[in-house]
Amino acid sequence: MKRTFWIYSIPLLLLFAVTLPHLEQGDFRVETAHYGAVGLQAWRTPSLFWSLHEHPAVPYFNKPPLVFWIHGLLLHLFGITLAVVRIPTILAAAGCVLLTVFMTRRLMGRTTALAAGTILALSYEFFRRTREISLDMWQLFFMLAAAALWIAAAHTHRRHWVWLAGIPLGLALLCKPLMAFLLPCIFIGWYFTGRSFKFLRVRDFIGFLGVTLAIALPWHLSMAMLHGELFINQYFGHEVVQRMQGHINNKPIWYYAVENGKTYWPWMILLVCGIARWIRGSLSRHHRNALTLALIWLLTWAIAINLFPDKRPRYALPLYPMLAILGGYGLTTLPWQGLRKWYRRKLGLTAVVIMIVAFIISVLPIRFQAPPDPSLSALVDWASGQNPATVYSAALSAVDESMLYIKAGYWPAPLSSRPPSETGSLLIYTDTLVPQPALDEICIFQRGPYRVMRK
Repeated sequence: MKRTFWIYSIPLLLLFAVTLPHLEQGDFRVETAHYGAVGLQAWRTPSLFWSLHEHPAVPYFNKPPLVFWIHGLLLHLFGITLAVVRIPTILAAAGCVLLTVFMTRRLMGRTTALAAGTILALSYEFFRRTREISLDMWQLFFMLAAAALWIAAAHTHRRHWVWLAGIPLGLALLCKPLMAFLLPCIFIGWYFTGRSFKFLRVRDFIGFLGVTLAIALPWHLSMAMLHGELFINQYFGHEVVQRMQGHINNKPIWYYAVENGKTYWPWMILLVCGIARWIRGSLSRHHRNALTLALIWLLTWAIAINLFPDKRPRYALPLYPMLAILGGYGLTTLPWQGLRKWYRRKLGLTAVVIMIVAFIISVLPIRFQAPPDPSLSALVDWASGQNPATVYSAALSAVDESMLYIKAGYWPAPLSSRPPSETGSLLIYTDTLVPQPALDEICIFQRGPYRVMRK
């Protein structure tokens, strides 16, 4: 029992050691600013809760609402700080680590579970996502929860666990559009390549999908009914079809191989060891089941994200738990007696060392992230003292507008909403965007690329 406690605790402590120190460094950047503003507004303005908005007059149909609701609620309750906005993502990552340990322990034993959890917690591309609002991390957490319930069903032969797996899968579909539907494909492949699920019937799989749709469909159907083609064209057309066609961001097919080759060290060595051991060694049924699941999962996701022209590092996040399982298998099958001796005798000591190291890192003046942009900070300070009714966004990015909402407390109104006869308006421009100020406008504030003109 004590050893089981440590195999869950040590990976969790390692994750906290690389995520919690200097949690307030950096700033609300890119998606964190944008998603945080949309989520915060949902709780501040109840009429904009179910149908998310970027601005009170601009609906936001790019993503489902669940992650916005989670982060927005905490910002609404506990204040606008980086710690508040990041802690939910850290908790989702912690859930991913614990679920990976749980699945690996059920399928491959405690030693491999400890190794897999450790590798996942210390995978750079995994833990660095905790410094932002990550829809992909939450989607992964719910997908792993669904997979864990399937594995629990395989071990207990209780069909209702398969049905219950539809709940987290439905929640995953409320984090990002459609991609979580790859998980049923993975389960089908796993069903036909092993014996663990032969007790299941077609009605169980139908029940699993039925529960999934019961969770995910209400919001999607309500958006289609409330907003019609406006929602359908943006949610499915722009966010799915145009991304599939590479209209938004087009990278070569070898993009993820290059990125992983740069960042997945030293775990790449253990991954190769695990694959080599699998190829040349005889496996127990449980090990074969686990490695087959990892392989099907990796192949399915790798094919999907590589065929997708729109490629970004965060889209590869679902690969890392299964890479960790393969790497953990590689580590625990090395002919190294010292590893087994450490596992039996020194787990508790390892936990103490991790906590000491994390404390030292947290108090040292180490900078992991760049400080806030001084120009944008100056603009926010200026905007905080203005009358919101007079401030317009003439040429600001959606991220900059979100920063003003988060830190100044209001959205600059769209320039299109300004009455032509209005005098004394304050128009905010960015040098790199269009339009640019007119000749009859007077500059009253300038910092870096930002200029405020009086009309």
